[in-house]
Amino acid sequence: MPEVEIPQQLADFTVLEKLGMGGNGTFYLAVPPARLGLATDRVVVKVFGGVCSDDAYRRGVRELRAFAAVVSPYLAGLYDAVLQGQFMYAMEYFPLGSLGSPARELSRDEKLAAIADAARGVDALHEAGIAHANVTPSSIMVTETGGKISDLGLARVLAADEPITSFAQPGAVQYMDPALLAGDVPSRATDIWSLGACLHRALTGDGVYGEVPDTQPLLAIRAALSTPPALSENLDRDERTLIANCLALAGSRPSTAMEVAVRIDGLRGR
Repeated sequence: MPEVEIPQQLADFTVLEKLGMGGNGTFYLAVPPARLGLATDRVVVKVFGGVCSDDAYRRGVRELRAFAAVVSPYLAGLYDAVLQGQFMYAMEYFPLGSLGSPARELSRDEKLAAIADAARGVDALHEAGIAHANVTPSSIMVTETGGKISDLGLARVLAADEPITSFAQPGAVQYMDPALLAGDVPSRATDIWSLGACLHRALTGDGVYGEVPDTQPLLAIRAALSTPPALSENLDRDERTLIANCLALAGSRPSTAMEVAVRIDGLRGR
């Protein structure tokens, strides 16, 4: 297959390189326009696949504004949103990458610190009445001191009238509460489930559903719905207890993402 040409411009952002694909979009490293008045000369622009309607654009911008209004050191910065046939938005760039694709090998403590801080960011969103809806290793960004949560789950908002198979990515199914796969709406409880699944991946290298099909969303969803989450034998007692609590039935999970963060902190340095 011929390589897809990387655009030189995305709206008035100057593209430097393609960073990768995921979360229903393509990520580019870019130079922001002067009109934004940013102190940084590098941002990430996420371009969602498919044509975006005016209504979907307005829904997406509304969600991004709500996210950007939440003040927390554990939330990635959001800078701009643009409709140019496709929906795209600009956000903070993290040179160290994400938990799913780090720029270098991470120690156990660094992984735990990143997830704990991401949980703090998720908690700040919850306190503002917002469910993140896309907590995966790829949305947990790594910083020098811990991490931040990024990449709000907009695919569901942009495809409001579409079935889940239109926006659920096979790789992300590993981190989705089965209740979401069955049609429930994102909530505190579903984000906490996702944090537990991310923690399991970080500590063991394995997903809680084992191997799911990587190419077809419908098959991935069916596999996840028919396979109870299974915890690795390589977890110690405290790790297993916390992850099991996060993956429990909704009413039995930790009541807040902050509780998850504090309990992850307790696993560090051992």
